Amino acid sequence: MQLNSDVRAAPIAVSNALEKMSSQCVHDPTVGIRIATVLDDANCSYYATEIQPGKAIAPHYHCDGNEVYIIFSGLGAIKTWQPESIEDMTTVQVEKGDVFKIPQGIVHQLVNTGTQPLVLLFACPPQHLDTDRVMPPPTSFGDIA
Repeated sequence: MQLNSDVRAAPIAVSNALEKMSSQCVHDPTVGIRIATVLDDANCSYYATEIQPGKAIAPHYHCDGNEVYIIFSGLGAIKTWQPESIEDMTTVQVEKGDVFKIPQGIVHQLVNTGTQPLVLLFACPPQHLDTDRVMPPPTSFGDIA
């Protein structure tokens, strides 16, 4: 048996998330945080951000694809609920080393509950930041931060 040796190695992209965050952050006014693109891909992109103490990402959800969060440092709470039923909100405390997934269609809000910045990496389809971000009407959630 002869194996086909015409396999080419794929290029590997290496990027330091913390370095990108300190040098290439841009303000995202929709959810109220600064975001740095760490690795960009047509299917799943990676972004770094930090949330200052007492601040939160504006509640939102996505119709296409999940988001995965990795907490680098700090303390926070992730609040989640179905768009039509805020009364069923779930709050989970998160800290350094925690990894969690937000399924598509679930409203989510990450809140910094600590005294230091909440630093994290998140991965999602790139359209989450452009065309697939749904903001529930403010009357549906009130002041929940």
